[in-house]
Amino acid sequence: MTVMLLVLMITSPSFLAPSNLINVLLNTVTIGILALGECAVIITKGIDLSVGSTMGLVTLAVGTLILSGIPVWVSLAIGLALGLLAGCVNGIMVSLVKLPPIIVTLGTLSVYSGLMYTVTNGQWIQNLPSSLSSIGNFKIWFLPGPVFILLMCLVFMSMFLQRTITGRYVYAVGNNVTAARLAGVQERRIIFIPYAITGVLAAIAGILYLAYNGFATPTTGSDLNLEAIAAAVIGGTNVFGGKGTALGAVLGAILLGIISEALVFFHLPAVWNEAAEGFIILVAVISDSAVTKRAAPKGRVVS
Repeated sequence: MTVMLLVLMITSPSFLAPSNLINVLLNTVTIGILALGECAVIITKGIDLSVGSTMGLVTLAVGTLILSGIPVWVSLAIGLALGLLAGCVNGIMVSLVKLPPIIVTLGTLSVYSGLMYTVTNGQWIQNLPSSLSSIGNFKIWFLPGPVFILLMCLVFMSMFLQRTITGRYVYAVGNNVTAARLAGVQERRIIFIPYAITGVLAAIAGILYLAYNGFATPTTGSDLNLEAIAAAVIGGTNVFGGKGTALGAVLGAILLGIISEALVFFHLPAVWNEAAEGFIILVAVISDSAVTKRAAPKGRVVS
């Protein structure tokens, strides 16, 4: 990230203008919040391919409720509950039913995507009241409201992972589930919790997206499923589990935001954004694999 900023500083000094940096942060809010949940899930050796679709479903559900006359705050509460429910469905299927996370979340991705079209009949959600847009456009000091909420989510997830017993157990399960079980850790509960939290965070991201942009489409969030994983992995979350931080996930999201903005500055096709993300993910995965293999204990031949 530092190297990229230096290159941009030299080639395009206006990129580092405060207004542009604020725009980068604003564009990072949604993916940053999604990456926070994805980080916790991946630490347990899981994965959630439906996080973007969960966000999109909540976005469209909340917008539909508001347009039908339901009070804004009631609609927001229902949206948060819907996100929690979606996360709990994933968590139950993975932790209790013992189905592979990639299969479960790929299935729920399809279900939620289908529901998004069902809820809206394929139509856009727009013409929302100002009481909703005020949630996405308020400021605290010099910070836009959505950025402040991202920081609050970051603080919460950092405290959860680093300062709570449950958070420590999340790392323990990701490092060695058998050893954690023998130590008395209830691994089913520990695996379930990150999925539930991810659902709530996806709902928060969806609400902020709707409040800030003022509209949503039946495909909202569908392109963020892999991007959230990319941000977490780029930020240092080990795809093999047991390692990662909330701060790293947000920094990974910011890096993706910088890449996206840099492409705009240099007038490069958007396809380069996906190529850059894919390349960085491959480098991160190969690096994690190499580190894991070096750290693995080597057996000795007994003669």
